[in-house]
Amino acid sequence: MTDKPRKRPKCSTCGKCCRAPVILITKPSDLRRWAQQGRSDILRYASVPVLRGYGDLWISIDGSEGSGYCPFIRRVSQDKFTCTIQDTKPKVCKEFWCEWTYGVGQKGIPFKTDRGWTDRAKQLGYGQSTNRSRQNASVQSHK
Repeated sequence: MTDKPRKRPKCSTCGKCCRAPVILITKPSDLRRWAQQGRSDILRYASVPVLRGYGDLWISIDGSEGSGYCPFIRRVSQDKFTCTIQDTKPKVCKEFWCEWTYGVGQKGIPFKTDRGWTDRAKQLGYGQSTNRSRQNASVQSHK
């Protein structure tokens, strides 16, 4: 383990995390915030939490099975994308960082998520108690 400071994560805006068909969860805090903000445009893609307080995100408007693709991602150039709800995006999205953002792998591959560091991140020394405060400070300063 090295005491060298970790690279500060920076999004490449490739959109791979938003365009991949994945299952995302709605957290109660997200639903409350969107309701308070009057964001029916977002709420129509989120199911109400039923089990353990979590629902699904990005479901189809007609109630059928969702694609998993974020309906709020927009292409801004050939290989760049932007989040049109950046100011109020879901917690699960705010807490996602891919391997590329830390300079240790590919774009779109989870490295740190709302559930914590991935196994690969832990193998590389991330999430260890000796570096936890420095890593948390780095991520918080980026957000």
